[in-house]
Amino acid sequence: MSKSRVVASAALAGVLVVAGLSAAPAFADDPPPLVWSLLSTDTVDGVTVTWETASTVNSPFGGETLRDEMPVLRMDVVNNSTETKVLGLGTDFVTKGAVDHLWTAAAWGAFADDISGIQSSFWLSLDAGESLSADGGDAANWHNPLPAWSGHTLRVFELSEAPSETVTPTAAPLSSLVVPGRFVGANLATTSLDNVSEILGRQASVDGGGGSPDLFPSLSATVTATGLTAGEELELWIAPDLDYFFFALLGGGLPVSAVKIGSDVVAADGSLSATMTLPTNLPLGRYQLVAGDSAERYWPAGSYGDFEVTTPTTTQTVASAGAGTVPVTLGPTQVTLTYPAGTTAGSTSVTISGTGPAVDGFQLISDPRLYYHINTTATLGGPATVCISFDPDILSPYPPQLFHFDTTQNQWFDITTTRSVGQVCGVTSSFSPFVLGYVEPTTFDFSGFFNPVSMTAENIAKPGQAIPVKFSLHGNQGLDVITSARFVTEGSTTSLVGEVIDTTTAGGSGLSYDARSDQYTYVWKTPKTLSLKTGRFELTLSDGTTHSFNVTFKK
Repeated sequence: MSKSRVVASAALAGVLVVAGLSAAPAFADDPPPLVWSLLSTDTVDGVTVTWETASTVNSPFGGETLRDEMPVLRMDVVNNSTETKVLGLGTDFVTKGAVDHLWTAAAWGAFADDISGIQSSFWLSLDAGESLSADGGDAANWHNPLPAWSGHTLRVFELSEAPSETVTPTAAPLSSLVVPGRFVGANLATTSLDNVSEILGRQASVDGGGGSPDLFPSLSATVTATGLTAGEELELWIAPDLDYFFFALLGGGLPVSAVKIGSDVVAADGSLSATMTLPTNLPLGRYQLVAGDSAERYWPAGSYGDFEVTTPTTTQTVASAGAGTVPVTLGPTQVTLTYPAGTTAGSTSVTISGTGPAVDGFQLISDPRLYYHINTTATLGGPATVCISFDPDILSPYPPQLFHFDTTQNQWFDITTTRSVGQVCGVTSSFSPFVLGYVEPTTFDFSGFFNPVSMTAENIAKPGQAIPVKFSLHGNQGLDVITSARFVTEGSTTSLVGEVIDTTTAGGSGLSYDARSDQYTYVWKTPKTLSLKTGRFELTLSDGTTHSFNVTFKK
């Protein structure tokens, strides 16, 4: 593959040459002829610049057939003057609209030394009467197809003289073409060529839980990226033999082998946390991931290297006859599935992995984290019961709950129905993935107690009366916020520990909440047996906190 051909076809992204020609895709030997249509024509100082476009599913830059037609560009320059014209090519590498002069070292930032040998590819001399399309020399290279790099500008300049190490010519713009779409800038501040994808966009990564992710067919996991534009909805695509850098610079047209695996909206802080689901029938092999808008060919993020989809190592598949119980054992862990009546025969597989969708609203029990990816070829006759065993000695003090990730809603749900020592069960209508987790209790913002109870003066009550115990949790937290309410009498010389008396409520009043005052009221019906007793009323809430006040009962 000739250097001049690469520069011509990717002059918009001349940094391709910096990365090394061996990394670029191969060109098609005999691409189908393109049908060109006129975009614009500009004539300045006897020089006419014409821009044309064509659409094709067979990229002139090589690679496989595309999913959708992709536009490509072509320019022609005709020198109608009576003198030789020196022309230069520019594009906005880093900042939208700030067009860099590609024939100068300054345009290449930290890569200036690397491209010093090919800077001359971005300027040429055109004699009087010559054109790019008709001239048989080096000028013909500029007439080859150019990739339509979303959001970027191509500009042709007339130079005052030929550039050299000692001469910096002045440049006057002749014609510009702005490619429709959103802009992704390049990073020319780094000189590392070990991974050229780092030059472009932002890195998208699959969350592997602190290590390399386990990637296998049917996996659901989370893709993350930062530094993106808030509010943009980005699609997730993967394809084999894809390179994010070259893919984006050569037009961003997806190959037919590309598979959409998810989408999500960039958060207000510019971060992306999107669920991806790999197809069950995805061929094993190496892939790269890109995030963007396929219709616009806008790709602001991509994986900075290949990831490999392999057969999972910790997996077990068993046959299931239909309705009934199917135990699946993986080492010390057993997953038991109970299929309802009407379920067809099939095979059930369970894979344990550290890779899965990021949890939200709860914590994982296990460390390192464990996801249970369950799949079946059977057709369920209704909701199925899933039970997962665990070692109670190594888990947190909180009771484990069974959570299921619904891939149709991209959301975790607590499906727990029963718990016993070493096992938790839940009911679900779909599979993969599951985790054991817990919701850490939150502490209420308690205020009180309020009138008629005093927190500063002595509380004196009459045995048998109903006492409204009022407090606030700063908002309606529901009516199941009380764990217990009791009265603890003072001790005596014969019994240092006071008597504990569980309280009752007056009639059916129980606990109520008033939104206008933002107060709860617990009506404590005091028994007449508390005559001449002194003690402490204790109210224990569902967050584990206890709140109390002292009270003395009259005769």
